[in-house]
Amino acid sequence: MPGNDVIIACESGDGQTESGNARLIATGSELARHWGGKLVCLLAGGATDEKADEISCHVDEVRVADFGGHPYNSTAHLRAARALVGEVDPRAVLFAHTFIGMDLAPRIAAGLGVIAASNCLALMPEDDGLYLIRPMYRGRIHAKVEMKDCPIVVTVQPGGGDLPSATRQGSIRTLPVEPDANPKVRPIRILAPVKTGIDIAKAEIIVAGGRGIGEQENFALVENLAGALGGVPACSRPLVDMGWFETDRQVGMSGNSVKPKLYVACGISGAVEHLHGMRESETIVAINKDPDAPIFEVAHFGIVGDVMEFMPPLIARAKAIRGALSG
Repeated sequence: MPGNDVIIACESGDGQTESGNARLIATGSELARHWGGKLVCLLAGGATDEKADEISCHVDEVRVADFGGHPYNSTAHLRAARALVGEVDPRAVLFAHTFIGMDLAPRIAAGLGVIAASNCLALMPEDDGLYLIRPMYRGRIHAKVEMKDCPIVVTVQPGGGDLPSATRQGSIRTLPVEPDANPKVRPIRILAPVKTGIDIAKAEIIVAGGRGIGEQENFALVENLAGALGGVPACSRPLVDMGWFETDRQVGMSGNSVKPKLYVACGISGAVEHLHGMRESETIVAINKDPDAPIFEVAHFGIVGDVMEFMPPLIARAKAIRGALSG
């Protein structure tokens, strides 16, 4: 029978994403506290030193496996994860639902003789059991699933927000795992996304535009409103499909999950894939000319009308208020 410790696999460095780290730490901390175990972080790959110091403030222990020039090596990362799981004998192993987590979690689970649950929105310990909230049917419904396997292996959907408050000062130790000299799977090159300087996953205010804004030049209204509110612009998937933007600007199941204090949806109908990525926003404002648009089902405030008519006065008003406050 495994112990009560929890392992989380955080990410750092080129070729990896750190968008899931905050949610992994928060979720892992809750489980470890409920079960009375330790929270142990696996940090493998390259560029681990600075990230290890940052994460150590939130966990009981950080185990570092630095592979130098290998930001992600499927074989090496798997060996590191298996080594730590064998050493700790955890009750749960959590990965972010990224390409790394989706690669490693099923193979770790197979080695342990259990199943892996993917793309979990939340993990809820109740009494002696654990329940998962997972999207089904492309996010149209959320299912509550009881996990009876032990240890539990899951991938957790990345979410917006910063790291939780530092409550620990965990130790940092090396995990002595050497990468294979001649691995069967090895990275050839990294196709890095174009750097825009905008990280919508960490933004507190987001103004997103959808198909309803019409022409591409009209997106300037979205950018102007975002600037007037002190936020960042984003978009729904149709604008990415049309080639206007890369996925780093996209909100939704196939883009980024965000949790800002304010989310303004401009000309976005609210397909389930989009709602899946922004419904946890603190305050949602929707502007759409279709009164039956699904976006209004999650919006706290709704404006039924043409975005081209409503946005210019909103921009002017936001600029006036912000100017008065700054003055």
